[in-house]
Amino acid sequence: MNKTVCNILSNKKSCFVISKEMLFFVFTILCLFSATVSSEAKQPNGNTRTKAEIATLIEKQGKTPPDWWDSVQLNYPPTLDLNWPMKTSEQWNNQKNVGCYIWDIINPNPDKWKEGVKLVHHVLVLHKDDPAKVKRDMNDLGRMYHDLLGDWARAAFWWKKGGGNPLGLAHCYWKLGNKDMTIEILKRFGPDYTRFSSIIRLWGEIGEYDKAIKLAEAKANAGIPDSAYLAAGDICRLAKWYDRSIIYYKKVLNVPGVGKQKDAIDRSKARARANMEAVKLFDALDLSRIPDGTYQSNTIAYNGQLYVEIRVANRKIESIKVTRHNEKQFYSSISDTVRQIIENQSLKGIDATSGATITSEAIINATAKALANAMK
Repeated sequence: MNKTVCNILSNKKSCFVISKEMLFFVFTILCLFSATVSSEAKQPNGNTRTKAEIATLIEKQGKTPPDWWDSVQLNYPPTLDLNWPMKTSEQWNNQKNVGCYIWDIINPNPDKWKEGVKLVHHVLVLHKDDPAKVKRDMNDLGRMYHDLLGDWARAAFWWKKGGGNPLGLAHCYWKLGNKDMTIEILKRFGPDYTRFSSIIRLWGEIGEYDKAIKLAEAKANAGIPDSAYLAAGDICRLAKWYDRSIIYYKKVLNVPGVGKQKDAIDRSKARARANMEAVKLFDALDLSRIPDGTYQSNTIAYNGQLYVEIRVANRKIESIKVTRHNEKQFYSSISDTVRQIIENQSLKGIDATSGATITSEAIINATAKALANAMK
């Protein structure tokens, strides 16, 4: 069986036919492709796979064409420069620069995520003789498989190949079922690491709440109190230590908003207020007291207000829709957070989506407000 691979090289599509067997050979030799079987798996608890099993899974899936591959066409603007320079002095142009195109067009549009992954696989083949670009492309594939598709095995495969983002790799190991491998990487990071909030949240996600809060307090004492206390409050909320989370959110509100960091501090305070308001509603929420119907609310997200619509039927949360938002890099947070709430029929202990924490928080907070307003 043949399949047609189309390269848009000009205003017209020029196509050539390549056998499926030959394409699979290219996949395997160049290690370019992945699949999404792990995306539907439940979050593991502790060590459900050995280190050897994780390594085998990553290698197997990383060299296997994705199950959606044949159904997704290679599609991109004919003006796009597939050379994709490592650095450019040109102005931002999402119709010419691949990185700009991914940021502006692919990331905010879930229906284009697989197209985007296929595009980066394609440019990786084109860049095979340029080691620097190959490394960049591989790390971009790791990010896209992780943030967009929730395909932990393939994300790990490409990050390992590209040698980038050890913190993302640690998160993949946790999702794939080995907590010890995650901790092994987390222990490498000192308190001066720039992505300290992500480290704190990952310690919390794997259930090491005390470790996460201790790290947050150390960071607050080192001179970044607003974001550190905010992270500590979020960890306490995840751990269902609600009284303690409010203490940390109040500490955020007490940070002086002055100097060059004023805008960032003000944003942290706005998030702390919204999170504190939601936490106060959690214990009071009782689905048995909410009549069947559709309810709306909104709250602050990263780029403005986020609006939700919740359908309650037979005293259960039947559906949640994010009806309007201004988020650009929300990744899989909308579907993932909604799924968790509906599965748990609760807002307690919901994990914020990695890479889109603020959007996840906003969905949880707006849902809490809507349900609280509907209670009788």
